[in-house]
Amino acid sequence: MNFKINPLSFSGIFPVPNVLVDENIRLASEVQLKTVLYLLRHGNEKSVAAQQIADAIMKDKEDVIDAMIFWMERGIVIKDGDTAVVSPVVAAEPVSTVKLQKAEGKKAAVPTEGKEKKVIPVLDIPRPSHEQVALRVQECQELSTLFQEAQAILGKTIGYEGQAVLIMMYDGYGLPIEVILMAVQYAVDRKKTGYSQIAKIGKIWCENEVNTLEAVDEYLAEHTIVDETWEKLRSLTGITNRQPTEKQRKHITMWVKEYGYNADMIFYAYEECIDNTGKMSIPYMDKIITGWHKAGVKKPSDIAAFRMEWKNKSQKSKPKKIKDTAKEEKEVSYDIDKYMKTAVNLRSIKIEND
Repeated sequence: MNFKINPLSFSGIFPVPNVLVDENIRLASEVQLKTVLYLLRHGNEKSVAAQQIADAIMKDKEDVIDAMIFWMERGIVIKDGDTAVVSPVVAAEPVSTVKLQKAEGKKAAVPTEGKEKKVIPVLDIPRPSHEQVALRVQECQELSTLFQEAQAILGKTIGYEGQAVLIMMYDGYGLPIEVILMAVQYAVDRKKTGYSQIAKIGKIWCENEVNTLEAVDEYLAEHTIVDETWEKLRSLTGITNRQPTEKQRKHITMWVKEYGYNADMIFYAYEECIDNTGKMSIPYMDKIITGWHKAGVKKPSDIAAFRMEWKNKSQKSKPKKIKDTAKEEKEVSYDIDKYMKTAVNLRSIKIEND
């Protein structure tokens, strides 16, 4: 069966670069093709935001960004403000140099609370080329298994972007296959399946040494508590974010795990924050909650006592106002004189009338 374009559909057209079809249509995924077609249609004279494209093709913003990276590497798309250049062809490296460096020794360690943080590479390390990915898969059969299992979890075919990210997590972050698959499943559960998001999870797990199934179980258990706390806060406060940011998550983890507070106590801090500032501020809430923790506040009934004690201390610390006795006497004297004059006048008027 043969096909051709309906001539009547040419009432409105936009150009498509030959290289897009000739060299990339076999490699591009559905999201990548939809993304670049939308950009070709609407971005000829101006830049288009990733979120606008995501809304138009009904995909996650992270997936759109991943797709744009695919087209930028091929010289078809550039960032707004960048100069157009011809994308160089990356030659395949020998198999012995394809494997990415392990996390250790890639950058300086950052000390934290008396111990050194695990040394990891930056997230934007150069992704392996198509040829490098192919060579790496030939060299390591485990990677083929990783790709197949990840595809089953994601429910979609993994193209070059996905393969490159998974290889970086395996070679660069040194995470075992089973841990990487748990990271992929975690991304699916959070409904953040963009490859950049999966790579971000791998980076965080590497930093926190979540590199065994036991460590993953402990990490997920802790995050489940935080997620449940956040969900209850959403219902109490009307917060629109489905998931807390990483900074918010760190604070909530401390409030719940170290201080032992539940969502109800955090909500009281939220209310006090709104009353005092008119908006939600996690740092401000942290000061309130940390103050409660230091004062031994454990439950809502303790908050009233804490506030009363704080109020009394504040009043005692205020300097007493010194009364101006002379001024008061002057004011009293003036009032009496005025009253007497008025009384005399009234009396005089009454006598005359009589």
